[in-house]
Amino acid sequence: MQTVRQIYRLPAAQRGFTLLELMIASIIFAIMAIMAYGGLDNVIKNSESSKQALKRLQQVQQSVSILNRDLAQIVQRSIRDEYGNKKPYLTAGINIDNLIEFTRGGRVNPANMLRSSLLRVAYQFDEDKLIRLQWPQLDRAQGVDAKKTVIIDSVEEVTFRFLDDKARWHKQWPPLNNGGQGNNSSELYAIEVVLQLNDWGDIRRLYSLK
Repeated sequence: MQTVRQIYRLPAAQRGFTLLELMIASIIFAIMAIMAYGGLDNVIKNSESSKQALKRLQQVQQSVSILNRDLAQIVQRSIRDEYGNKKPYLTAGINIDNLIEFTRGGRVNPANMLRSSLLRVAYQFDEDKLIRLQWPQLDRAQGVDAKKTVIIDSVEEVTFRFLDDKARWHKQWPPLNNGGQGNNSSELYAIEVVLQLNDWGDIRRLYSLK
């Protein structure tokens, strides 16, 4: 016969968790949550890095494509500036504002407007950006500004070199002591462009004009 002093015991199947077991389970859950958060954080960071790398790749490809399109269509057509002075079809290393300025063809005209198929284009290097300038007409009027477009940033340096018909490289064009239009004058055969990017290093392109 059971006495009143006998301790009443539940069956083993009805017992709950002890405090120690709950603490151990909580610690294990916290460790797993930390590991899962760390993995998720790495996935997010890798995804953001991939997006930034893809965006940069697209910017580099687009800037090179614009350079290709411009420099591959250079046309020997001189212009007159806003003061009426005649300027060669291509100048570089002379104007302190522009790296290079030239006339190019291939202007798109889908609406068949009455306008020239030629463009006057220039490139500037401002701080860490390569900027493209485009004028609405070849021979300029006073008060008409060029449209400026940043085609790539994070640029450390931009250099142009010019190869003449005597296989000599020049840092400016027309070269010094070019000799005018006589037998001693030099013809432009090729242009080399080097974009030195902070993250990609050097991108070098060579354009033949002959």
